[in-house]
Amino acid sequence: MLKTLIIGADAVCPNYIFDHQERYPNLSKLIGRGASASYSAYVQKGYKDSYLSEMNWSSIYTGLAPWEHNIAVKGDDGKRHTPSMCQLQDLIPFWKILGDNGISVGMWAADCCVNPVEINGYVVSAHYEMIETPRDNRFSKRTLEVCDRDKNIFDLFPRDVPPRLYPRTLKQQGYSFDELKKSPSLAWEAIENYHFQDAIENFNKELDFFKIAICKTQSEKPVDVLFFYTPTTDLIAHCCMYCDDNDVLIETYRLLDRFVGELMNELVPDNIIVLSDHGMINFRELVNCADEKIAHEAFSARDEVLWLKNGYIAFEAHNGALLFTAHGLKGTFIAAGKDIKHTQIEGMRNLDIYPTLLELFNITIPNGRSGFVCDIFNKNIVNEGKLLCNNSTHQSKVAVLQSYSPSITDIVLNELYLHKRFATYTVVGEEKYKEIYLHNPRVNEFINYKDFNHNNFDAVYYGVYNETSGLIGHILVHGRETE
Repeated sequence: MLKTLIIGADAVCPNYIFDHQERYPNLSKLIGRGASASYSAYVQKGYKDSYLSEMNWSSIYTGLAPWEHNIAVKGDDGKRHTPSMCQLQDLIPFWKILGDNGISVGMWAADCCVNPVEINGYVVSAHYEMIETPRDNRFSKRTLEVCDRDKNIFDLFPRDVPPRLYPRTLKQQGYSFDELKKSPSLAWEAIENYHFQDAIENFNKELDFFKIAICKTQSEKPVDVLFFYTPTTDLIAHCCMYCDDNDVLIETYRLLDRFVGELMNELVPDNIIVLSDHGMINFRELVNCADEKIAHEAFSARDEVLWLKNGYIAFEAHNGALLFTAHGLKGTFIAAGKDIKHTQIEGMRNLDIYPTLLELFNITIPNGRSGFVCDIFNKNIVNEGKLLCNNSTHQSKVAVLQSYSPSITDIVLNELYLHKRFATYTVVGEEKYKEIYLHNPRVNEFINYKDFNHNNFDAVYYGVYNETSGLIGHILVHGRETE
C-alpha cells in the first residue's frame, strides 16, 4: 500500500489554484479536506541574480537554505548545469532519511537528481538539454536514467519518453524584438497569435507517459513513497503569461489537476502532497503601481522590454522566444490524507516542507535544520519542539531604509526577509514608491522618510550596493540583529 504520493510541479502559481478552485476539481477536493498554504519560497523580487529552481528544490529535499546546501547551478563556463544526485546525498535528503528508517522511496524525474544513486527504493532521472540559444529545432530529448542495480525498471515503461518542447523564437514567428518594441499594436497581435499554445499537447504527452510508467512500476515494484516532478509548468508559465487568467496556463494546470486525480485513483495513497517550489508573476508585478510613469521609472530594465497595452512586460529571452515572467515569491503547498487535518497554514516557508514531511513519518528531524513542522497533523507530534505555531509568537520589528532605487531596495529587503525569519518588515522610503513596496507580500508597512523614528523598531538596516562589482548587502545601523 502506498503511504504517500508527492507531486512536485515547478512554479505553480498559488493564486491561480486557490482563487479559482472550481477549475481544478481534484486539487479542490484536497484543499477542502486537507492543509494548504501559499508559502514563502526562496525568490528574489526581480529578474536578475534570483534563486533558481534547483536551489529551491534542493532546500525542499534537504531542509537547508541555499547558502547552506550550496548546490551549484552555474558552472565555470557560465552555463546552467543540472546538479547530480550525489551532491545531495551527504546532506541527508528526505529519501535517504526515509530509507534509513525502513521507508522505501521511488523518485521520478526529480530536479537535481541526474546520475542516480542507489537508495532504499529506486530513482528514475529525466535529463534534458536546456535550450538557451536560438535554434530551429525546439525539441529537447529527454533521457531517462537509473543506476545499474535498477535497469530492469525500464522493461515496465512505455517505449519512448516524449521530448521537451521549447517555444518558437520570434524569428520563427516572422518578427524581430526591435520591430515589436516600435509597434505596441503589432506586439499585441503577435503575442495573441502565439503564446506557446503548442505546449499543451506536449505536456499532456509527458504526463501520460509518466502516469503509465509510475503505475506499472508501483504494481510490479511497490514502494512506500512516490515522488514525481515536472519542470514543464515553469517553462510554460515563463513563455505564455502575457495577461491575467492566461488560457494556456489555465489549461496546463487543468492537465496537472487531471494527472493528480488519475494517480490518486490508481494508487490510492494514504496521504498526498502537491507542491511547487515557487510561483510565477509577470514582470509588471515587480513595479505594480497605478501611476504608469512611476512604474516605468522604478523598473530598472525599462528600455530593454516590451511594455504591452495591458501593462504586462516582456523580455526577449536568450533562446529567442518571449519571456513574460519572473519567479513569484509564493509557492503552492497542498496536503491531504488520513494523518492530515483541514487547515490553512500561516507563516509557512520553503524550509518547513522537509521537517513537516519527516513528521508525517514520525521521524526525528536531523540537527542543523532551521525549518519548522507545520501544524497540519491529527496525530501525536514527535518533533513537538519544532512546531511552527510554538516558535513564531514573537516577531521583531525591522525597518529597511530605501538607500537606492526600488529594485535594489527590494533585493536588500528580500534577503533580510529570507535570512531573518521571525520579524515584520517596514520600508522607509520615498512616498511615490509606496504602492510598489506595499505590493510586496513580505512588506508589512511603509513609512515616509520624514515620519520615521528609529526608536519604534527593534532593528534598522541600511542597504549597501556597489554598482561596479554588483555587491548588494545590508548593515545594521540601529538596534540588535534579529534571529
